[in-house]
Order: sequence, then structure tokens, then C-alpha cells
Amino acid sequence: MRKRALLAVIVALLLIGAYGAYVVSYPKYPEVKGCVNPFVVAKPVRRVQENWSEVHVFFKLATSKDFWKLAKPWDVDYSHVKIVKHTIEYNGEKITMLAMGIPLKDGKHVIALYEFSKPVQGVKVRSYLLEIDNTPKDQKSNATPVIKTVALTTNGEYTATSSCTHECTSDSDCGLFSSCSKYCCNMNWGCAIDCCISAGRCGLVCAISIWIDPRVCIACVVANCAWCISADSSCCSERGATCISSTPP
Repeated sequence: MRKRALLAVIVALLLIGAYGAYVVSYPKYPEVKGCVNPFVVAKPVRRVQENWSEVHVFFKLATSKDFWKLAKPWDVDYSHVKIVKHTIEYNGEKITMLAMGIPLKDGKHVIALYEFSKPVQGVKVRSYLLEIDNTPKDQKSNATPVIKTVALTTNGEYTATSSCTHECTSDSDCGLFSSCSKYCCNMNWGCAIDCCISAGRCGLVCAISIWIDPRVCIACVVANCAWCISADSSCCSERGATCISSTPP
């Protein structure tokens, strides 16, 4: 028992040390310019489903500053994490976007994490904390669960969004070294799921899980179909805008 406890402490210290070193050396990204929604200016080309081990996923999340702003690695339901690597076109160049749908153990939240190989209008990492309310107002109703964006990060900067803020209409409303960013407060997830299924993705997963464990369906959709759930998607029923910090040049 003592050896196991000592090993656990050593692993924990190594993990904390690795994360600390990562945060200290966290790269400085370009200034985020304009009311940025990277899914509007980037065009999807192709995608590949990734099958990472739970250990691989754990260490990826443990070294992500954006993920730590929304949850902790031990909060994750690793059995249902979805990872898709997308090739996208931006400014005439093909780059990659790693998309992760990350259900949490609490049964109420899913994190959508997007990491670009090169900044898209300054955005290197964008993530969303989605909250699920699967209790229908009418108990006889089979309506799709209500899902709201309660927080987002951009390049490690955290912003709470649970009240659907409308802080800005342009960068000039945000002051120096900040920019206006749009996000979707309330998504019509029936529409988003249909959009994703129409693209040939997540049909079986959502058919099986949407009424039993909506986290599984939502994790699949956010990993495979970011364009269906962006603020400019026709499936977004309420949009917000918030000021985010940007790195000065």
C-alpha cells in the first residue's frame, strides 16, 4: 500500500511539474483581430477520426491551459471522449484543426475544444463549456435537451457566458488589446444534430444516446461538426458577444 501511495504521489508531482512548466512556457499567440469566429473564415476539407488511448487523452488535457480553465483532467468521462482531426483551408493554405468532444463525469457538461495548427485570425485554441438540461418542461415531451454555452476560452483567456452577454458589437467597444468575439448562447441542438447527420456523421451515435445520455451525442457532434454549432450557424437560436483579451504585437 505504501509503495502504491508513493507511486501515486510521484505521478501527481510529475504531472503538476509538467503542467507548471507548460504554463510558464505557454506560447504567446498573435493578436486576435475582429469579431472572430474561426469557423466562418476557415473551410473544412476533410477529417480523420482519432483513436487515442485514455492515457494519451489525459496528458493532452493535462497540458492544455484552455482545458484547465474549464475543468480538471480527473473530471472527464474518458470512455466517451471523441477526437477528430480536420484539415481546413484558411487564407489559401491547408492547416489542421484538432477537435475534441469531452463529456464530464457530472453528466451535465460537455467541453468542445478546438486547437488549430496555425492561428486563424489570431485564434490558436478555442473551447466552450456546454451545460445540458435534459429535464423537459413537459414531462410527456421528448424534446431535445436544452444546451447552453456557460463559458468559453480563447488562447487561454477565460470568459463566463452563462447570462448570454452582449458586451460589444465591434472591437472599439472593448478597449485596447481586447477584441469582440461572438458565440452561440443557445443552440437548437435538434437542428445541429440534423446538420451533422446530413453531413454523414454521428447518426448512429445520436440515435442511440440522445435520450439516454445526451453527452455522448453532443461530444460526437462538437468533434465532427464544428461548423454546425458555430455562432453563425443557422442552428444558433441566440447569439452573444463578449470582449476577450488579445496579445499585443
